Amino acid sequence: MIKINGEIVAINKFPDGTPRVNIDTNNIEEDTYDGSPCIWIEWIYESNDEMFYLMLVRKHLERFFTNVDYYLYLPYIPNARMDRVKNDDEVFTLKYFCDFINWLGFSSVYVLDAHSDVSTALLNNCVKEKPKEYVDKAISKIGMRNLVLYFPDAGAAKRYSDLFPELPYCYGEKKRDWKTGKILGLDIRTNGIDLTNKAVLMIDDIIAYGGSLYYSAEELKKSGVNEIYAYATHTENSILDKEKGTLIKSLENNTVRALFTTNSIFTGKHEKITVMEV
Repeated sequence: MIKINGEIVAINKFPDGTPRVNIDTNNIEEDTYDGSPCIWIEWIYESNDEMFYLMLVRKHLERFFTNVDYYLYLPYIPNARMDRVKNDDEVFTLKYFCDFINWLGFSSVYVLDAHSDVSTALLNNCVKEKPKEYVDKAISKIGMRNLVLYFPDAGAAKRYSDLFPELPYCYGEKKRDWKTGKILGLDIRTNGIDLTNKAVLMIDDIIAYGGSLYYSAEELKKSGVNEIYAYATHTENSILDKEKGTLIKSLENNTVRALFTTNSIFTGKHEKITVMEV
């Protein structure tokens, strides 16, 4: 989904599948940012087809609005899974994606809780937004009483714990099959916290099938935790896959009471998943 100053751009198709896009520039008013005229383009990722649509929108607008700054809000950075290459036959898709965004010439590119530091390094004029406001909304639903934050690894603990200095936290150490990358289990580092009868909010940046949080919830239950909740800034629709998914099992058997996420990439629906708009 692509928006101009908050308004959705309608993308239609010709019979051959190519896009037909109509943008009435008479209905677009210049915004102001830092005292300068600007236009905001927002891309809520749904598919890679939208890369081309983004180019069409950007190039069309610059025909009519020449003396303005263009800002892109890209909460989810696609292609970040391929943030490095090891062999000559591997295509560095993230780099070329970022090259494309850079070519469009935005004054700033705002991203939310980026999974890969490589992605934010490759994007010109990148502004990294933290997910604190969304986690705070989740906490307001859960309540602060007996609340402990949990992070699936030490890196996540370092990344997020400073955002919530008033709350105690613990974290996990994953056990992996290094040949396949599959998570085999994990140990919990409690930081000296007695987890008995506590409420725990597990926090991660992105989840696909939810393996890390599934195994975390299993171990937290063994540690005496009373209530378990989950938060992920970016949740792929694959979370609902009942064959491959793992966290969905925890949600449906009530081991995890609720998952809080944003609509940065998630378009599904489930009674146990609360979606917040970015």
